[in-house]
Amino acid sequence: MKLQDVPAEAWTAQSTPVPTKVLYDWHTLYETMQAQGFVVIETDQFRTTTAGGVEAVLVKAFNSFIRQTMGLRLKTKRISATRWYCTL
Repeated sequence: MKLQDVPAEAWTAQSTPVPTKVLYDWHTLYETMQAQGFVVIETDQFRTTTAGGVEAVLVKAFNSFIRQTMGLRLKTKRISATRWYCTL
């Protein structure tokens, strides 16, 4: 491509933000839970289930990791509007 092929509006246009993904390190969180006996997850990411219940996305994802990858049962308890206590 040559410079003359670049449209004039490209020279003054704002740059396009690059989409990013957040990847969680559930294994490190699991090791922290092993070391101190529990973790407290704070999140404001919620979703509504088909049954009408509200669940925390991060707690659900951590629970899924523990059950599927580690083969353990995670116990969770909501301790405030945005905080969950998690232990084995």
